[in-house]
Amino acid sequence: MGAWSYGIFDDDTAYDFVDEIKTDPIAFFKSSFEYAIQVDFLGFDESHAVTVSAAYVDHLLNGTTYRTDGDYDEYGVNNFRKIHKNLNVDDLRILAIKALEKVVSKDSDLYNVWLPHEELHLKWKQTLLDLIERLR
Repeated sequence: MGAWSYGIFDDDTAYDFVDEIKTDPIAFFKSSFEYAIQVDFLGFDESHAVTVSAAYVDHLLNGTTYRTDGDYDEYGVNNFRKIHKNLNVDDLRILAIKALEKVVSKDSDLYNVWLPHEELHLKWKQTLLDLIERLR
């Protein structure tokens, strides 16, 4: 795992989706959420796609800022609201919540990767539970 801490953007995988988000953010967010909801077990990359997408939606709806790798700030989550002022993601809230609930369950590879790291696992999970609450 290329993670340096428990935050959503504290893992190299979180930045693998920048080009897809730049190309068609709504399509990427929606497909990430829908896929997660439909599958029985969510893979590592797909789990990250959900957490990253949900963070972008949270930023758009609530203005939440995230700790990120500065190399990606130009197209990253914390500048997204400035660039996409009129992007309506309100209808993605419920999908995001359902997908995040899958990520924080035993039916997610990302959950299982964090599980052996007890203290960090709890912080990682709480970060996502807080995100779910902001999206409600």
